[in-house]
Amino acid sequence: MLTFILFVPMLVLLGYFIYSRSKFKNKSNAGAFFFENDSLVLNTGIPYPIPLNEIECVELKYNPWELEHKMSYSMAIKVTKKDGKTKQVFYKGYRTAKLALPSDMKMALEDKGIRCVMVDK
Repeated sequence: MLTFILFVPMLVLLGYFIYSRSKFKNKSNAGAFFFENDSLVLNTGIPYPIPLNEIECVELKYNPWELEHKMSYSMAIKVTKKDGKTKQVFYKGYRTAKLALPSDMKMALEDKGIRCVMVDK
């Protein structure tokens, strides 16, 4: 009985995780973010959608050395909303994603009319 009580919260959390990820179609192999339903969706464990019309700027912080010399790289993505609130997530990037490189991400954001700033760490 004690084991059951200990695993119930974990099962509820796992169920919520699966439910929240199942709401989005483009999540697999999307990279750090993807666009769906007029929103920028940060592709974290639990996807975080931000409507495109609320975004002021997206900042991509990465290490250029990692980008040139490794197959994977670390990046911080900071989304600043027009109301001044920010959301920051960290991403471990791989060159196999649809938007694999920060330059690809910047072009995709600018195609949607979102200002993007790339910052070398």
